[in-house]
Amino acid sequence: MKRLLAVALIVVSAVLFAFQAQAANEIVVGCISDLTGTYAALSKQQVDAVNMAVDELNKKGGVIGKKLRVVVEDSATSVSLATQKLERLILDQKVDFVIPPTTSSAVLAMMPVALKYNKLMMVTLAQSMKITGENRNKVTFRCFANGEITGKPQSKWMVKNLGKKYYIIGADYAWPRSTAEVYTKFLKENGAEIIGETWFPLGTKDFASYFGKIKAAKPEVLLMICAGNDAVSLVSQVKQYGLGKQMKLAADGSLVSADIIKAHGSNADGIIIADFYVSSMDTPENKVFVKNYMARYKDAPSKMALSSYEGVMWVAQAIKQAGSTDTDKLVKALEGSTYKGPQGTKKMGPDHQAALEVYMIQIANGGQYKILERAN
Repeated sequence: MKRLLAVALIVVSAVLFAFQAQAANEIVVGCISDLTGTYAALSKQQVDAVNMAVDELNKKGGVIGKKLRVVVEDSATSVSLATQKLERLILDQKVDFVIPPTTSSAVLAMMPVALKYNKLMMVTLAQSMKITGENRNKVTFRCFANGEITGKPQSKWMVKNLGKKYYIIGADYAWPRSTAEVYTKFLKENGAEIIGETWFPLGTKDFASYFGKIKAAKPEVLLMICAGNDAVSLVSQVKQYGLGKQMKLAADGSLVSADIIKAHGSNADGIIIADFYVSSMDTPENKVFVKNYMARYKDAPSKMALSSYEGVMWVAQAIKQAGSTDTDKLVKALEGSTYKGPQGTKKMGPDHQAALEVYMIQIANGGQYKILERAN
């Protein structure tokens, strides 16, 4: 019996040693994504882009002599599930850094957990101002736009070109609410007014009941703030009920992102947005990125794919610079750093928010992105 126990202990020890040796020779990337629920389509692009970035890095020998491995968890558009999955990735999978999910409410809930365990998060999708504003912390960075980066120049352009009376309709959670606050602030600064707001639950299918109130307010511009399946349903019914004939249509760019633009068809034509990326951007790096992404996934990359790809690459650059995956060393390497990717050269600000170029864009010809001018 003692002999059997001794053999068992030797086997267990060997397995643990092998696991520890493997862990020491790899970099583990945690990706928590809303693969089921309202944001499934854009979350798929997030995961696809993360995998593509990791594969490209591994083909070049990895980073600091280590290959990268991705562990994906589905947060299913649930705040509580997102925080549970984060803790699981940190404690069980021993991830070196994390790419969090779409919703700002989930990211805001995850931030204290990441700080507790001193684990780096690179935000590639969530837009709430609070992430790099009042709630910012040492270990959280963002390479995606926040509401102000796009909302400030868009507001100025819209007042000059579309009108001064605005009605806001959006999904009722953290990101649309904080984005609406940004629009409201800068629209008013430019001489416009908000004459009404409507907030609907995630997953709303029928918007007709909201349209009577919007029409009665007689806005010059309807400003829409939502994404995913909600955006497809809203835009379809705005077209069906003829709101675009009575007012101009504008939106945050997520309403018409590349992951759902085909689903919109011609329904989105005429909508004005401000955004930092479309796949037709003419840079050498973007041409290579788009070619490789389309060859792999048979679809054009959205800004979500671009940002998630760049998020992994930016952290990989920091790991190479630091010569380590130690979080404190990565934070130091990322702060004030620049990264040149498909969209151009970006710099990480002192608030851990990347600075991005923004363009005014109109949707035209059945879902094409027509760049009108640079906005910032």
